[in-house]
Amino acid sequence: MLLDLSEIRLTGFRGHSLRLFPSTRMRAVLKEFQCYILMQTRVGKVDGDLPIPRKFGFVETDLGSASIVERIHDGAGVIGPNLATMRETGAFGAEHIPLLNDFARRLLDWKVRTTDMNMLNVSFGVRAGRPQFVLVDGIGDNFAVPIRTWSERAMKWGHSKSFARIARHLGIGWNPVAHRFAER
Repeated sequence: MLLDLSEIRLTGFRGHSLRLFPSTRMRAVLKEFQCYILMQTRVGKVDGDLPIPRKFGFVETDLGSASIVERIHDGAGVIGPNLATMRETGAFGAEHIPLLNDFARRLLDWKVRTTDMNMLNVSFGVRAGRPQFVLVDGIGDNFAVPIRTWSERAMKWGHSKSFARIARHLGIGWNPVAHRFAER
């Protein structure tokens, strides 16, 4: 949902630029949908499930426009936990490492550009009966200079940097050469 500018409490460069140039707040939404549209051109050409939620457009609500996206759920309809919640509750275990590796591979195979992949943006759920991790936010290259869009090497480096940070928080290892998580 797009919040009214008066409700946005960003500081620093992002907050300053939003106040000076209010139209820039749409940039992230546009980049996310651009990334999703590019993913759709790869359907049937790439192995594995789409590593981001499916998007169905926008709807008007009493609070403003809202994006309709696929619910990433636990198989029973309850919204799936993110990695931060799984860590805090002790739900993350060694059995999830192969699923994280599958997620990392799918992000590369589908060539998903990311801006902010972190513990809060990676959710665990079930799709078509298969448990998997899905990137629910931080999708699209909305940096001022979109190097990750221009270069697959830069995209992979960005993924690796984010995965290394996630691995540290989870207490597991990350191998940037193999592009894989591992138990410590």
